[in-house]
Amino acid sequence: MIDSFLIDALKSDFFAGGLALGALGIAVASLRVIIMALYKMVMRRVWVSLTLDNRSAAYRHFCIWMEHNNVLSKSRHVRMTDGRWASGTKGYAPAPGRHWFLYQGKVCCLERDINEKSKIGNPHSQRPMETLNVTVLLGCISTIVGWIECGRQIAQAKDRIGPGLHILKGDYWDNIGDIPRRSLDTVVVDDDCVQRVLEDMRWFYSASNWYTQRGVPWRRGYLFHGPPGTGKSSLIRALASELSLDIATLDVGRTTLTDDDLREAMICAPKRSLIAVEDVDAVFTQRKNGDKQTGVSFSGLLNAIDGVAAQEGRALIMTTNHKNKLDPALIRPGRADVHTELGLVNATTARQLFDRFFPNEPLLARRFQERLGMQKTSPAEIQGWLLANSSDPSKAASATGLLAKLNRVAAE
Repeated sequence: MIDSFLIDALKSDFFAGGLALGALGIAVASLRVIIMALYKMVMRRVWVSLTLDNRSAAYRHFCIWMEHNNVLSKSRHVRMTDGRWASGTKGYAPAPGRHWFLYQGKVCCLERDINEKSKIGNPHSQRPMETLNVTVLLGCISTIVGWIECGRQIAQAKDRIGPGLHILKGDYWDNIGDIPRRSLDTVVVDDDCVQRVLEDMRWFYSASNWYTQRGVPWRRGYLFHGPPGTGKSSLIRALASELSLDIATLDVGRTTLTDDDLREAMICAPKRSLIAVEDVDAVFTQRKNGDKQTGVSFSGLLNAIDGVAAQEGRALIMTTNHKNKLDPALIRPGRADVHTELGLVNATTARQLFDRFFPNEPLLARRFQERLGMQKTSPAEIQGWLLANSSDPSKAASATGLLAKLNRVAAE
């Protein structure tokens, strides 16, 4: 019956034509699948691509490289920005979508995507997640990486006023820009402790082979302690300025920071940065939310500083106003190798600050020193007094208000 049916059907021109068209469709579909597979295989071999998102410094560096080389100068589709799409660039950026450009004989494609539903940053300064997909015809990954490195060098040299400041926001380090350079001699102390710290840190950053030969982790910790206003934070900025380093600052007292967050932050801290943990005694403060304690634990802090996964080749600086509140385990050698006390300064050192404010008043400077006598005070107190009387050198030299305040504090 089947043979008879097929013989009769094949005699029909309509059925035979339909069968031929069906066979042709199958052949075309199969050919299309084969061609697409070959196309994808060829594209994967002749095109290379790299994806960046705006949580990484590489994103900003690539944007700066694009602007420096005007690769998208002929783009007809742009989008105005709020200045945060890439610090150091113009007020507009490529619109979401594909943008083709030719650079040094290479055909390139930039695809920008903005995900408004995915936010990054802290709750007060959130912005949407952005990704850039960079594709180069007959190129290689090292080419794109080279462009990013070029952008990094441009960023370092372009309008750099001092060390870059990185702040941990959530699970990533945010580069919020540069802070003004600070000269080391602006940190006033009675002895040469500042110079000793500088020489020690300079040696550390050049001692990679020394640590390797001795099988010692290439890490070094510093503890700056002393009363408020004695220049601990200023010294961090001055050291970073002198050694051409950035500053990565951690707030270990933040209740939303967990042990895992702190460990990850220490592992992926920006290269060539001083890691600054100011007011480290805050981690010892009991912070409770109902019955649940929040924030970084003491063991979590110790593991982040010198655990198995701790980053090497970096200096860690901790500061505190109350060294006596710190557990000996935190400030032992290996975690805090160099202890530097920044204390109150005497009248001779205070006179140096007066000379900076009033360089042409040697008699008044001497009077200021004599008025302070044996009194010791913090550089911040002296600077505040001199700033308040910057237009009246005679009143500044009398130190009347400054001494009254110091005596009142002493009495309390």
